[in-house]
Parts: sequence; structure tokens; C-alpha cells
Amino acid sequence: MMKARPEVQELAQLCNEFAAVRVALDERGNGPRLLIQDLESGAEILLSPLELASFCLATPEDRLDWLRVGHYRDERGR
Repeated sequence: MMKARPEVQELAQLCNEFAAVRVALDERGNGPRLLIQDLESGAEILLSPLELASFCLATPEDRLDWLRVGHYRDERGR
């Protein structure tokens, strides 16, 4: 008898002095996606393979803008 695969499988928890996230593989949709959860706020996002590939092609300036969240949002364009 084969074991049923869980639909969401935790892969890792990544933490440093700035953030803590849980990374899981979510297979509940039409295809596999990464489920990222911010452990402080509980906020979650599902990322498709297309979205993940776009991260690889982003410029350093794009990635810097992604870090401008919360209190740092107002510093864009300065």
C-alpha cells in the first residue's frame, strides 16, 4: 500500500536577525508552488515556477526595491 503524499510539505525554516520564514512545497493547486510564510506576521504567499524564474532574472535594483517594505517604503526614489 502506498502512503499518501501530504499536500503541503515543509521544506525549511530560514531565520536571521531581520526575518524568519517557513518555506513549504504546496501541491494543492493545479501545479506545485512554494508557500512562503512570514513567521512574525503570519502573512503568506504562493509562488509559481514562473514567478520564481522571474526572481532569477531580476536586476539588483529590482531586488533592492523588494526590500523596501514597512517603514522603508517611503525611501523609494531618494
